Amino acid sequence: MARLVFRTRFVGAALTTVTAALVALVGACAAGGSARDGTAQAARGCAPGVTDDRVTVGVLFPDSGPMAAQYTGFRSGVEARLAQENTGGGVGGRLIGTVWRDDESSPGVNLRAAKDLVADGAFAVLEGTMVSERSAPWLDEQGVPVLGVADQPLWGEHPNMFAAGSVAAGAGTSSALGRFVGSQGGTRAALLVTGSDQASRLFAASARSSLEAAGVPVVFESAVDSLSAERVGSRILAAGADTLIAATPLDVYTGVLITAAELGRPFTVALSPFGYDMSRLPPGLRQALAGTYAGVPFTAFERDLPAHQAYLSAMSRYAPQLAEPRLQSAMNGWISADLFVRGLRTQQGCPSRAGFVRGLGAVTDYDAGGLLARKINFTAGRGQADLCVDFVRASWTGVGFDVLSPGPTCEGTAAM
Repeated sequence: MARLVFRTRFVGAALTTVTAALVALVGACAAGGSARDGTAQAARGCAPGVTDDRVTVGVLFPDSGPMAAQYTGFRSGVEARLAQENTGGGVGGRLIGTVWRDDESSPGVNLRAAKDLVADGAFAVLEGTMVSERSAPWLDEQGVPVLGVADQPLWGEHPNMFAAGSVAAGAGTSSALGRFVGSQGGTRAALLVTGSDQASRLFAASARSSLEAAGVPVVFESAVDSLSAERVGSRILAAGADTLIAATPLDVYTGVLITAAELGRPFTVALSPFGYDMSRLPPGLRQALAGTYAGVPFTAFERDLPAHQAYLSAMSRYAPQLAEPRLQSAMNGWISADLFVRGLRTQQGCPSRAGFVRGLGAVTDYDAGGLLARKINFTAGRGQADLCVDFVRASWTGVGFDVLSPGPTCEGTAAM
């Protein structure tokens, strides 16, 4: 039996960035000032990144580093949604332009990249990452709106940050994950994390709370950065776990699944927040996910709603370079951009950052055009856990997923 060894998280030498010269802003909107709308800008209610015919948004995600594979489709989703909006003339007569940065899956690089985006004239930042902990307080201090899919609970601590869901879909709710695990026959759980990732550790903490609230004890928890699959798998089985929850890259997760199967004790329930993107894996590893579960913060593509059909049509037209638009990361990028567009539509005249935050913060019915199962009321709190999560099971053929209930599991509803 081949020895499977986990990939050690390694962030290489920091990318040397060439910070662009500050772009001279046009007309009255170009007057100098602080990042929090200076005096000259406030005269017309303008903000950096806004001209009479254009607004620029920054996009921040891991295009390299250990977590890059989990965000393969994020940029394409953003591009498609903004291209669709620009085809219709933009928002308020302004086309939406973008500037991009790679955070290399590193908190330090993420902070530096965020500063670079703001210096480069970004009005707001669309963020898809697992390492937002260092940039979040800085962006809040600057008053820069941030929109995306929350990787950590800290998104709820900053009024400038808006999330339509979380990377840890299901784990953050009071008991949705635990109720689901119990409904599928899980009784004793093991949690695996990437120890060097704060978001992974926080996911595990939320998952533990959810499981224990539903009466499913956690009998094993470990960071797996440099351990072999055989060793971890043996320890999990020795602890008597029949359930695996893994906040790790997919190759790590599949390695443990393969080990458990080879030892003759496959898990009753196995779930990963990244499992919905299994199409990125080679066929052999994809087959290892057969029968496992994933939870997504939007309605699963397998429900084939009109909103899904509209999304797929737009992705085909505006992001043809992405061979598989059904990736969770692509949908997350699309929704992040859609949320930005929704915020812009609350503005009159020349948008300001503070006005954008107030306007989007007053929205009570956001559902990403029908892609979310329940409307989000941002006046009730922007960092609350996912109200709904759609749990799906990887088909036994290793191709696609099956839905498990008539609709997503929402707070206040049964798990099945």
